Amino acid sequence: MAKLVARVRSALHTVSRSYTVIIVVALLVGAFAAPAAYGAAKEYGETTDKVAVIEIGATIAPITAEPVEEQLQAARQNESIKAVVLKVNTPGGGLSATESLALEVERTAEQMPLVVSVPQIAASGGYYVSAPADAIVANPSAMVGSVGINFAYIDAGGATGTAIQSGPDKSGGYTEEEAIEMADIMVKGFYGTVFEHRGDTLELTEEELAYAKVYPGQKAINNGMIDEIGTTDTAIQRAAERAELDRYEVVELDTTPDVGELPILAEADANSTATAQVEAMLDPTPGVRTPVPLALYGTLPEQETIATTAGEGTTAADDDRRNGEVRTDA
Repeated sequence: MAKLVARVRSALHTVSRSYTVIIVVALLVGAFAAPAAYGAAKEYGETTDKVAVIEIGATIAPITAEPVEEQLQAARQNESIKAVVLKVNTPGGGLSATESLALEVERTAEQMPLVVSVPQIAASGGYYVSAPADAIVANPSAMVGSVGINFAYIDAGGATGTAIQSGPDKSGGYTEEEAIEMADIMVKGFYGTVFEHRGDTLELTEEELAYAKVYPGQKAINNGMIDEIGTTDTAIQRAAERAELDRYEVVELDTTPDVGELPILAEADANSTATAQVEAMLDPTPGVRTPVPLALYGTLPEQETIATTAGEGTTAADDDRRNGEVRTDA
């Protein structure tokens, strides 16, 4: 573990000063350290009934989402697990991986009580996967919200060269109108999930939600984006209450990604940066200039945003957004 953290810290020295990337890489470190930090299972009386804690503690990408999905499936199949606490600590990530993970959360919540705990941040994709829970508990200063997406190139300097193509759109070129239309279609699922599961408590209109603002826990409880101010222990108690458990054991299910497959830990040349490797984790086609839908709070330094759903309706990005200088994107 110490060697692993040392390698990540070494990579951090080459990271851009971008606030977002610092969060992204820090949360990746948290994903590795979490199983050791949480400690041994807590026991409340003699019983075989369990409340499982499953953590999403990294940028959401296939490599980090799959272990969480697998543990949610395992919890549903384990008769001794009566409730789940989903510990969410992420600014989001790739839209496709986020959607897949949100569906697993929804399936689990349909079968047993599921309560979300937000220690620090559940923004954009982090809130997407939280919305289907029975309840959301957050720390007072936790950042919650940023409901929206960006349609962007995240490998902006990667692919170059000339190609002969069979059609004008073959290489992924989009007019502003086409980019806006695609972003509009993609974000509807996000809005739909939030209003389906939070509609009874949400005090925001769809127009207000579309501004993609983030709120501290103390404000989020007033606008209905969360249900209670509290810690992970609070969320565990609420999950047990919903499952009508008087005695239970708390167990953490391991969601550590396969370290050998993580791009940020792969062997790289001297010119490679941690930023570029995080981009590779989010980009389904690293090195190929392909637009990617993101449910990510903030921007990566090399991100070139094509369209964003944040603000007064979906818009094409202006020059500042294209250069990745906007910090308030979904």
